[in-house]
Amino acid sequence: MKKFLCSLIAVVLAVPLVIGTFIYTDDARGSEKTITLIAANWTPTKMPPPIDWEPFDFVFNEWMDTIEYQTKGRVKFKRYPGETLVKVTDYWEAVKGGICDIGIVCLPMFPGQFPMTAALRLPGLFDNSIQGSVVRQMLFEEGYLAPEWKGVKFLWIGNNSPWDISCRKKQIRTLEDLKGLRVCTIQEPEISFLKALGAIPVAMPPTEFYFGLERGTVDAAWQDVNGQVAFKMYEKAPYITMIPGNSNGSMVTIMNQDKYDSLPPDIKAIFDKNTGLLGAIMSGKRFDYNVEKCVAFLNERKDYPPVYVLPPEERARWFKLGEPLIEKATAELEAKGLPARKMFKRARELVEMFRKRGF
Repeated sequence: MKKFLCSLIAVVLAVPLVIGTFIYTDDARGSEKTITLIAANWTPTKMPPPIDWEPFDFVFNEWMDTIEYQTKGRVKFKRYPGETLVKVTDYWEAVKGGICDIGIVCLPMFPGQFPMTAALRLPGLFDNSIQGSVVRQMLFEEGYLAPEWKGVKFLWIGNNSPWDISCRKKQIRTLEDLKGLRVCTIQEPEISFLKALGAIPVAMPPTEFYFGLERGTVDAAWQDVNGQVAFKMYEKAPYITMIPGNSNGSMVTIMNQDKYDSLPPDIKAIFDKNTGLLGAIMSGKRFDYNVEKCVAFLNERKDYPPVYVLPPEERARWFKLGEPLIEKATAELEAKGLPARKMFKRARELVEMFRKRGF
């Protein structure tokens, strides 16, 4: 089974990322009544040219296009992008309660609700988005995360690129540059990591980062470079430092369980083959693909220095301060009867396996 999954991932990752990420085939038969599903997303719908697409919005829409195509129009989505139907903090209840049929949960907005899934946001676990997305999805399928997601249909998990930092007045190059700065972030475990680094974390939804920077209530933002560009934070915090291998967020695409259960068997089969591991691969691949384009866009600015990449020796100083957080989280989860130690061991095994295969 492991060999099969690895082979599958390797094959999919070898395919260039182009429009039409999911597999377009003619599957649905018959002329049954059209099923209309309400799908909501909270991320921005566009990024500046030549980037154009926000990664999660791109993958979400490509997935819906694929479902509509493969079902030959028997499934149609009524799409609500950019918080037009549901606020970022309300997606779990909105999907579970049927306000929308499908939505994207921004995991850090639900502190304490998904402790095992959240623990995988600790620093230094994953090198990039594809690793984080696929490992998390595999841990779900192996049963480590699944108990936390009862009550909804778990479609797939996607991983942001590693958190970076943008600052209003200076470029962050060392731990000393970070100390004492008010840094907006989402929730735990990012709050604890920033405290360990000597910063002053200020928790708020990612949709409010821009306004915090604009008002000067925070000095910097803890956000991946895709988010820096998607939410235009570079306008208010133009000094950007990338932190490869840093902690990163994750988004889970979920569906109302009753709505999924009500689908005809052949439609369910189309949903199933376009979610799970395939969805995780496409999300991670799109984020990694966008990083290079975002950096190129930011480096074209005339009045600010180029994006600074934290060198390995400095990064090691930061991550060393994060190591106790992993042990602390492990002990707390184990005390609740959750198999955190086994999960982290398995996550590291998978990451090492992926590294040996070049991704």
